[in-house]
Amino acid sequence: MTQEQTAGQHHNTSNVSPSTPASIPLTAHHLRFTVTAETAITFHDFKGSALRGAMASYLKRTYCPEWRAEKTDPLHQALCPVCQLLSYELTPEEGGDIRRPFALQPPLTDQNCFAPGESFSFGLTLFGSQLAYLPYLVLAVRAVGEDGVGVRGVDRQRGRFRLERIDAVNPLTGATQAMLAPGAAMVQTATLPVTHDQVLAKAIVLAQQVQSHENLLAVAFLTPTRLIQSGQTVKTPAFFPLMKQVVLRVLDLCAQHGEGRPAIVLKRDIYPAADAVEIVTDDTHWWDVAGYSGRLGREQRLGGLVGTARYRADAWAALLPWLVWGEVVQVGKNVVKGCGVYRLHGGQQWQSSNI
Repeated sequence: MTQEQTAGQHHNTSNVSPSTPASIPLTAHHLRFTVTAETAITFHDFKGSALRGAMASYLKRTYCPEWRAEKTDPLHQALCPVCQLLSYELTPEEGGDIRRPFALQPPLTDQNCFAPGESFSFGLTLFGSQLAYLPYLVLAVRAVGEDGVGVRGVDRQRGRFRLERIDAVNPLTGATQAMLAPGAAMVQTATLPVTHDQVLAKAIVLAQQVQSHENLLAVAFLTPTRLIQSGQTVKTPAFFPLMKQVVLRVLDLCAQHGEGRPAIVLKRDIYPAADAVEIVTDDTHWWDVAGYSGRLGREQRLGGLVGTARYRADAWAALLPWLVWGEVVQVGKNVVKGCGVYRLHGGQQWQSSNI
């Protein structure tokens, strides 16, 4: 991608007609894991960090012979599924930022303590043709349940859970399909992939909703959304950084896990329309949460925007398909730990629910 395509400044909107590419060559496979606590489980406020950390620790210890190495060689990375999941590095010709082949959606509930017998759900999204990683992820979830997760209790043990079921979920169509039913031993690999055609269909419906509500679009940031603009952390829900980071993430996912980067010039196709969007109401706040990065060996800031912001624009058509893709793939830093989950709605009252 050229400097012109990735430039981060606002641009003159005169004599420019934004457009969207005919197709985004990417699919996404969303899996919902439902588990039941066997012993009391207590999480810190942000549950995604604990879930991802426990899964990553199990996968490294069990399946990567070089998991203690500070840096692994390219041949090992090319052959090791764990490295591909957790520490994949780009080749120079791929360009863009590193985009892991999965994202995590933590339980969308304020409940942090689960008594024995209580259930909760969380999601994992695999991108492109990355379903080959599914067996490792299923084994990791089961192992985390057996080993324990969350805060250690007075007995120094973490809370344990059992995996009840796995469902393939298409968040755009609402379709679900059982991959592992309660009591079953075999996991079915068929999923309900999100496709670009489904994204376009959702964008059309959303455009109608927005038009009927004075061109207002609401974005509900459900988990901390941490955006970087010109090297600085964005702590207000300005629309331009959000739009830019959504598009760059989708383009990189297409290049690294899809069928190739689509032809798009950000200065021409995205920036003018994004510049024309104004923020109307801001009901967001900064959630300053932290987690621990085993890869970095130190505490990691996971804080980001949560809450709802509403925007107005005369022309949403060029932007909505990208924003819908952003709902599917998440946006910003630390999506593998559950950050950057947002939902779009056109003037409707937002009601949160588990993914």
